Amino acid sequence: MKYQTRTADADSFRGFRYLHGLSYSNVAMLTLFLYLYLLAPYFDLRVMVLHGGMLATAFLLLRHYRLAFKVLALESVLMVFIVLCLFAIYNLVVVAIYSVEFTTAFQTYLIQVCIYLMLGLVLAMSLMQRALDMDQVITLIFKLVTFVVFVNALIIVIEYRVPAFRAIIESMLYLPENSNINYLTREYRLRGIASGGAANLSLFHGMVLVIIQALYIKHKIGVVYTLVASVTIFTSLLFIGRTGILIGFIGIVSFHALNLMMARDKLSLRRLFLYVSLAVIIVLAPPVFSIFFPDNVLAYSISFLYEGIEGLQEEGTTRAIANMFDIPNKWGKLLFGVGAHWGDFTLQGSVDAGYMRMLTALGIPLALAFYCFYAFLAKYLFNLTHYKSVWIVLMIIMFIAEIKEPFIFKGYSARLIWMMIGMGICYASCSPFRSDQRQDQVQAEEGGRASHHET
Repeated sequence: MKYQTRTADADSFRGFRYLHGLSYSNVAMLTLFLYLYLLAPYFDLRVMVLHGGMLATAFLLLRHYRLAFKVLALESVLMVFIVLCLFAIYNLVVVAIYSVEFTTAFQTYLIQVCIYLMLGLVLAMSLMQRALDMDQVITLIFKLVTFVVFVNALIIVIEYRVPAFRAIIESMLYLPENSNINYLTREYRLRGIASGGAANLSLFHGMVLVIIQALYIKHKIGVVYTLVASVTIFTSLLFIGRTGILIGFIGIVSFHALNLMMARDKLSLRRLFLYVSLAVIIVLAPPVFSIFFPDNVLAYSISFLYEGIEGLQEEGTTRAIANMFDIPNKWGKLLFGVGAHWGDFTLQGSVDAGYMRMLTALGIPLALAFYCFYAFLAKYLFNLTHYKSVWIVLMIIMFIAEIKEPFIFKGYSARLIWMMIGMGICYASCSPFRSDQRQDQVQAEEGGRASHHET
């Protein structure tokens, strides 16, 4: 039967197949790539440890090595890498002057960022060749990332209910000797098939809860999948960490407030149903969870949120984070940093807070410059997409999460955001969908025809 093109099918997997030649096997390979790249599990093969993230990175870059060289020739891409190199060189100079020991932690993070950007650039270029515009690429990536996290969340929930399944999963994964969490024996600390859990994985799962809201509002996923995926991912956060629950709540509220201001259809039945569903889930979560899970799990994960500000204060994390921000009174160190990406100006230890680590690595002026540069790069994608509200919220989440740890550099969320920034740079630099490039192409063709007539 001949396929009939409809607007509703354009961003569906069926539409990607018939309109853009993106077969189901291509989508399956892309899903596997995103799982290995984003969650980066370490597989214990007994004779060796296989890094899923490195495997996925090597696969994509080797498969599209011609595109990798092509994107490196783009002027905007070279400028981004040059700016990142300048930050790295400055840090090395300060390390040589101040630090008691030579450290390249900051340079390692920047190298990882460059790899994430390259993957986004190459992936965007390959999808661009199939005539996908920026919004279609974002829709595809958001759908697949949601599915990846949904699967991992489902694995986590099953692990908790079925200890034998948990043992099988953990037997496949490598656990470093210096890990502070034993995911096989710790009662309510799980990771699924990922390199680790805790705040890192919790933040990523919480971000995907926000992405699900955007996909549903834009009619990209159905109501059943929205509810099932949201409930499963939220439940998995009980066994990962509290960061994602708090971030998810802040992100969802911020997204709907911002999206409601920016949207044209402010009062649709679809929105109303989603708002009612969210309210019901929030109200019913504690009593329903108390039926299926013991009190110690709920007390650790969500009970403090329902106690308001007093609960947050008693929980202790905010107090611990506040103690990390020990600002010295020596202006030289504040202005120029001390080189080590440790967060401790005395160079006698380290703290987790991302902003403190940036201050010690670069000093106040260049730390602010780096964060402004990060926001500037995010603007590439912002200018090309209709997913503006969710993109703004995701960036806000990253800046909030940076208070706790350097999540702008490391972790699952950083991999996703930097990859998407790379996609935005690619489409802004060489997309055939840009109006100014189409005009230049038309003018060049007209000039060529004119010269042909003259000859």
